[in-house]
Amino acid sequence: MVYMAGFNNLTDFATKDLEEMRKVGSTDEVKVAVFIKQLDRKSAKHIVVGKDGQGEQSEKVGDADSGNPQTLLDFVRWAAKAAPAERYALVVWNHGSGWQPDDLDELYAHVRGNGDVTPRELGVRATQEVARSLFAPTVEKILSLPTAGDRAIASDDGTGHSLDTIELNRVLKKAHDELDAPLALLGMDACLMSTFEVAYEARKHVAAVVGSEELEPGDGWPYTPILKALNDNPDMEGDDLGKVVVERYLKSYERRKGQWPVTMCAVTTAQLDGFADAVDGLAKALRSHMREEGDAAKVIRAQARSAAFTGDLVDLRTFCRELRAAGVVKDSAGEVIDALKPGRYVVDEGHLGESVEGCGGVTLYFPPPLTKISPYYKDLAFAKRGWDEFLRSYQRAVRGE
Repeated sequence: MVYMAGFNNLTDFATKDLEEMRKVGSTDEVKVAVFIKQLDRKSAKHIVVGKDGQGEQSEKVGDADSGNPQTLLDFVRWAAKAAPAERYALVVWNHGSGWQPDDLDELYAHVRGNGDVTPRELGVRATQEVARSLFAPTVEKILSLPTAGDRAIASDDGTGHSLDTIELNRVLKKAHDELDAPLALLGMDACLMSTFEVAYEARKHVAAVVGSEELEPGDGWPYTPILKALNDNPDMEGDDLGKVVVERYLKSYERRKGQWPVTMCAVTTAQLDGFADAVDGLAKALRSHMREEGDAAKVIRAQARSAAFTGDLVDLRTFCRELRAAGVVKDSAGEVIDALKPGRYVVDEGHLGESVEGCGGVTLYFPPPLTKISPYYKDLAFAKRGWDEFLRSYQRAVRGE
């Protein structure tokens, strides 16, 4: 199931990716179902994809709001009825580099009652982090904050990521209940979604998660080789399909250095609890070291030297390596590094480009010590385990509070 929310500046790539899927199409063993909405189409569609576009089962769904989580759930329901299967994989193909004015106009209409929001301010949102939100309710909530200052902070501190994670998990829970089984794989053909918070939130409803630490190039996933591999082995489980995605994705960009850096990672929720324990140990050790003179400064340097991504996300492996090099919480940092080795929580991981050299495939929310922590971050399930508490103790230590 591929949910293609292409009513934005990625609309041409939606056409391209659908054609990639049609090169393989659906078979007796593997069905490919698509939701697609584009700027130049009068109606969104549900499609069971046929080879070369032949014999497709298609249904128009009108002006469906592709940014509405309910539209995603409706597509899952339709796909399960139109193409029932033993296992299901869901790929969320969505906003990766900005909302189009069409989207913004619709959202502005929803929050027009907030007289403080001007069309000019709304246009600025297209250049900020909130523009990469997966779902419209996330943007609506931010635009409904009382002051322009609040809205600006919310747009730039990773809040969109936090809210989207919760919205997505609500859909996954309902899909799990209605399919009477967890998804074999949740794929994120979208930017910045290889965060531990996403996988942790979804852990009860999916067996494997695939996503990128970095912003994705517009070409996204190479669907033809991925579907060919799946048809060659239609009995593969979610972990194995995740590995296929990582390998084919990296291979598709090997000779396209102009689109580097690229990253892709597949993780298994079967090993998630052990990895969460390792990160908990790191957070606990770091909190205790915040009381040691000079250690906060060492953590600041380690953070600054780590691979970082849009939305205040930091790569965990490079961060832990920098902590060990600085002589801070070496044992706890080493446990996280070990837990990131492929074959445990990480099924497979790959990256291309100097800026992502040494990355381990998994990020965490980690704003700089003088940047306001997202007020929504504490609502995430993983944050409640202790990472949010570490972030706050870190900021207090740096500020001398």
